[in-house]
Amino acid sequence: MANFLLQVEHIITNVSDAIWPVFLPFILVVGAITSIRTIFIVQKKATLPSKLTLKNAIGPAAISLGAMIGTGAVVGVMGALSKLSAAGQNNIEAMAIWALIGACIMVPVSYSETLNSKIMGKTPKEYISSLISPKLGMVYAVCFVALAVFGFGGFQFSGIDSVSAIVASKFMGIETTLMQRYLFIVIPVIAVIAVLVLSKKHEIFMSAMTYMIGTAITGYFIFFLIFLTKTASYVPTYLQGMIDGMLNPVNAMFGVPLGFILGMQKIIQTAETGLGALAMAAQESDSAPREGAMISLIPTIVTVIVSIIVTSYIASYGVRNGMIQFPADAVTRLTQLFETAQSVTGTFGLIVFSAFTVLSALTTILGSYYYMTKLFKNNPINRNIAIYLTLVIAAGTLAVFGANVVFEAVDLLLFVLCGINVTALMIFTFTEWKNYIINDNDDFDSLDRKAS
Repeated sequence: MANFLLQVEHIITNVSDAIWPVFLPFILVVGAITSIRTIFIVQKKATLPSKLTLKNAIGPAAISLGAMIGTGAVVGVMGALSKLSAAGQNNIEAMAIWALIGACIMVPVSYSETLNSKIMGKTPKEYISSLISPKLGMVYAVCFVALAVFGFGGFQFSGIDSVSAIVASKFMGIETTLMQRYLFIVIPVIAVIAVLVLSKKHEIFMSAMTYMIGTAITGYFIFFLIFLTKTASYVPTYLQGMIDGMLNPVNAMFGVPLGFILGMQKIIQTAETGLGALAMAAQESDSAPREGAMISLIPTIVTVIVSIIVTSYIASYGVRNGMIQFPADAVTRLTQLFETAQSVTGTFGLIVFSAFTVLSALTTILGSYYYMTKLFKNNPINRNIAIYLTLVIAAGTLAVFGANVVFEAVDLLLFVLCGINVTALMIFTFTEWKNYIINDNDDFDSLDRKAS
């Protein structure tokens, strides 16, 4: 079985490595065109001005944050930093600066995605089916469920597995085996999730998500402020590492900097920009298009800060001070990150990391069920539950015994989903948007020609 997983991982890695250098220029160009046309043409002609209200923001923002943010994102970023180091990039901070550069384009894509979805009043599956083809809409839905439940869920289980090993070792002096952690940690978590979903009580849990994810993020930011204060003298070194990493990159295929590829993968993965998740969450409120689009920026920006900036800074500090050694496997990477946090902030850092892991993991895994019900709302509920639990069990199992397969599968699914969704949105901004014009104005054609 182990050899089979390694072969699958190798195949997926080779396909992903070949696709991303080609995909990146495409998604950046298409994303930029879509954002410009949406903000300067579609928004002006097909929406009315609106203000951001707290009542409408809480629900969608909590769902998005709960499903997006988590230790899985931290694990993913640590994996990217490890891969960058293994390729010979001494300044691992390069991934962070490239990710921020990519975010300047991809964050407006998040805004545009939600705005256009609200204008159409359709979920991504629906507008992809309408604008391109129903078959592609189904491909999108299947891939999204695989990514959200299996891929992102696998990240969370990997985080839970790593944290349980760390806590058992640090506080109890017990070195646990993979099988012990699977039987006594992962299986109980799967059981809790199954009980919530099978009892149809998961919606109560989703309502509590606002408080859970709010508590997790607040504690995490307090921890990081303490960490940053105590390591303030290291900030110039971190910033210099960003600059050096960008100016002296290690290139992948076609000369594209590897840090840029990994940074963009993590922006799309952690902030879910261009994937359609933000558009689906926005359907939960009665917010106007512009308001819904503004709401979508909240989880996007928070997630980029927590996942990319915070994680890369702590990892950079750990590497420079000999506490983190790259490359390393998933459990070792997270263990080293925890030890770095603990070395600066003491037991408080370990407690915050552990609480953040549990709260964010549960919200992420259950959040994926919300997306599945949105994408396959015509399916019998028992069928959705059966498929969901099957994927959750597979994710939990592979997260412990074959984590790298999950990581590589995520990178491949990101390409498929983002490519399909952003292409559909671009088509909308060139053609179908004219069907949603609010004010009769004959000069929109001249504006359209100028933007083209």
